[in-house]
Amino acid sequence: MGYITGLLKYWLKGPFKNPIAFYIYGAGLLALLNSAPHLVQGEFIQMTLEYFVTKYLPPTSVGQVIGQVLIGTFVAGVKWFVFTPRR
Repeated sequence: MGYITGLLKYWLKGPFKNPIAFYIYGAGLLALLNSAPHLVQGEFIQMTLEYFVTKYLPPTSVGQVIGQVLIGTFVAGVKWFVFTPRR
């Protein structure tokens, strides 16, 4: 039960304690997802960096910032929950 409450605390407190880290993490995830079609063409790394720097890193609206923080928080929380060793 402790890990489930830890996950909920991670999701609820994380965006308020360190929103910039979750914003950047969410931007990286979205850049990776959007550049996936370029994997076949061999331009995956170039397009990932281009999406990250030009499309996701500079905030263009409040909705984009909130969305990226929420995506980053959700994925980081699930990653913490799955990969944290249990005693």
